[in-house]
Amino acid sequence: MRKLSKAVLAAMLLAFVAINVQAQDFSDEDIKDYAVILMAQKSITDKINPYINSLIDQQEGFDGNMYNELNAIAKGDATKLPSSTEAEKFQQTFYATLMKRKKDREKGAGTVVRTLAKYSLGAKKYNAIKKAYKSGGDVKAKVDGLMASMTA
Repeated sequence: MRKLSKAVLAAMLLAFVAINVQAQDFSDEDIKDYAVILMAQKSITDKINPYINSLIDQQEGFDGNMYNELNAIAKGDATKLPSSTEAEKFQQTFYATLMKRKKDREKGAGTVVRTLAKYSLGAKKYNAIKKAYKSGGDVKAKVDGLMASMTA
């Protein structure tokens, strides 16, 4: 029994080492491609809130404070808002429109990321770099450095 547990432990350790070696084995081009993907995503998502704010500013009888109050209640789901009066129906409809436009843009950002990942790195390598990036360390430092230099 003891030999079996040592064998299992050794196999797990070997698998862990193999995963770590593979995770750190990315070329500079792979890291650059990942940084470009993150920059493309950031370029889209950074414009979502200003876009929503511009729609709010253009709508008479609706302001940022009202949006924040409705968002605190609805948390993205317009059906959670009251709709018994005409004013509440308007608020619910406008809030639903804002959420749809926001989700459309978020979905677009996701589509861009998936497409770039698929055709530049491949899903397996993209996911490996993403995991390494989230865990910090050298990969995160390299990607963040490249992103900083691209925005400068």
